Amino acid sequence: MTRTLCALALILSCAIADASNRVFYAGGAGKERFNDVHYLSDGTALIAGQAENLNWLAQDIPRINLSANGIDSAATGQVGFLLHTDGDFSRVLRVLSFPAGTVRDVFKIRSTEVPGQTTGDLFISGSRDGGSTNGYFLAKLNANFVSAIPSATSYVFNAEAAGDHKERQPWDVGGDGKVVFAIGQGFATDWAAIQKLGTTGTRELVENWHAHWRSSGAEWDGTPASSDLGTPALSYSAIVMKVNRRGSLRSTNTADFALTTTDANGNSGRKGRFPDDYYHASHCELSGTNTCTNTGPGYTGYRAANAQTQRVGAISIDRRTNNLYFGYATKSVLPDNNPDFEPAIVAMSPSGALLWWDRLYQETTSNSSPDQYVDGMSIDYVNSRLLVMARSHGNNTVNLWRGNSIAGSPSQAGFQNQFTGTNGNIHISWLGSFELSSGRIRAASYLAEYIESTSNTFGAALTDPHYAGWPDPNASWPNVNTTRCGADAGYSAEIATDASGNIAVLCKGRRSFTTLDAFQSMPRPNQNPMPTGAWNEFVRVYSPDLREVKYSSLLTGAWDQSSGAGGDNTRLVGLALRDGHVSVVGWQAADATTAGAIGNPMPTVAPPTWGAITPSSQSAVVARLTGSRLGVVPTDTLFRSGFE
Repeated sequence: MTRTLCALALILSCAIADASNRVFYAGGAGKERFNDVHYLSDGTALIAGQAENLNWLAQDIPRINLSANGIDSAATGQVGFLLHTDGDFSRVLRVLSFPAGTVRDVFKIRSTEVPGQTTGDLFISGSRDGGSTNGYFLAKLNANFVSAIPSATSYVFNAEAAGDHKERQPWDVGGDGKVVFAIGQGFATDWAAIQKLGTTGTRELVENWHAHWRSSGAEWDGTPASSDLGTPALSYSAIVMKVNRRGSLRSTNTADFALTTTDANGNSGRKGRFPDDYYHASHCELSGTNTCTNTGPGYTGYRAANAQTQRVGAISIDRRTNNLYFGYATKSVLPDNNPDFEPAIVAMSPSGALLWWDRLYQETTSNSSPDQYVDGMSIDYVNSRLLVMARSHGNNTVNLWRGNSIAGSPSQAGFQNQFTGTNGNIHISWLGSFELSSGRIRAASYLAEYIESTSNTFGAALTDPHYAGWPDPNASWPNVNTTRCGADAGYSAEIATDASGNIAVLCKGRRSFTTLDAFQSMPRPNQNPMPTGAWNEFVRVYSPDLREVKYSSLLTGAWDQSSGAGGDNTRLVGLALRDGHVSVVGWQAADATTAGAIGNPMPTVAPPTWGAITPSSQSAVVARLTGSRLGVVPTDTLFRSGFE
């Protein structure tokens, strides 16, 4: 199949596939989607998904029915499932599924072990539709596939959520088996919060969080929780993600509010112990007459907007320490009364004590007028780094940290240091690496793919042959285009790492950069004549210091390079990186009216017996890709010393 497509290279986009690549479709006419992929310590893999039925799987594949008891959902015509496959996806070993018409999908898979250790306890989440409440479910499985095959859930919990919090399902589990998750709806006026489940699946009291509730439903605001003397006893806690309310991420006394510290890039003068002090003129007492309403503007001129709830973009927990990391965005108002959105990342101990936080840019009275969001987060266990995917809508002097202006790594630069060009009304993504212990930023790179234009201005080509003659994004000032990593269609920005500290991401762009060994390449924009490109979804692997792209490949419909038709039809949402391979799952979209697959098929290679080379209606996508520079242990010493 690949050779056939490559023979048509002048007409359609072409795949250059290594023999160990495997790319295929799965499913029949059941509108299948694969949402996540997760490797187990025995080398096998789990794929989370949804479909209208499981008739596309051979009847001799073992099937295990999971009870949906306790899950408040009635997703008519949907089946949420887990596929257990071997490591290269050649065989489906078994399928676990919830009863038809209960949950819409299984969306995320997480486990409690530190990567590289034996698989621990397994947890899943999925979408809830048609129940008495809206949101997603969290569940712990009663086995982990390695020591035994699961037959049921140990517990389920119904998280009430809407909007992005429902569609993105921000949560993670620590090495202690405790889950931290987001509820409510961001950028609204009602409610949003972060809560914690204990090992039995009930909401837990967190000593140093600021808001707590009794079994009677009464709220008590104070800290630590153990200082409460009321009755009945406190039952559970929350971080209130509502910028003008008690229990939120604000200082509770005048000393903390007036505290001046340095930011993640070593700049002094940042005011306030907590990130949401930024929008206010005073602290927020946990008791007394202080109402904690909008007392802005803050010290640089920002104030909170009327849509007071905040959007939690990502949650990650270090399995070794159980420290909590999360990223969020706040709807705010600039001094000139124009609307804005501001990001922050936060680190807390397991008991909820604040460790550090960062705004992702320097706070000044010049203000940061682009809207900015946190879309993804992950732990790099090799280098003890927090990896953060953020996004900027527009550009200005004050934007997300530049890759060549990192104080802790003065001789470093990112693969793409900053926003370039003159296109302002676009969304571009950004990837940063922060020390887990201190919050100091150590590396950054923008993800902003080129526009589709023959008149774009490029500098010199990259000299490394691996980059196939593509123009250097740090040379000249080329125009770039919207590039979203996970935020398109409301999905989380997946970030995966391997045993060498390499970093994989999934994104969507236009004239997207690809490496020489890409499975599916994009024609270079600095060639004459320039073939027509297409919107596409791509997978990319960076070196730990974000200076090098080790692998980058499209996975989209093989478009017509004279017209651009036939592409932009895949959705890539699940990601894993290990053993020299990057694995990706998602689906190819179908037409809502005809139910036929949209556009052309993507290139495929080595489909297993349960896969296919062409889609049937909406069909799931699976790719296991290899590259010449994947799996190589890095030799640079960037991450051998602390922040300087």
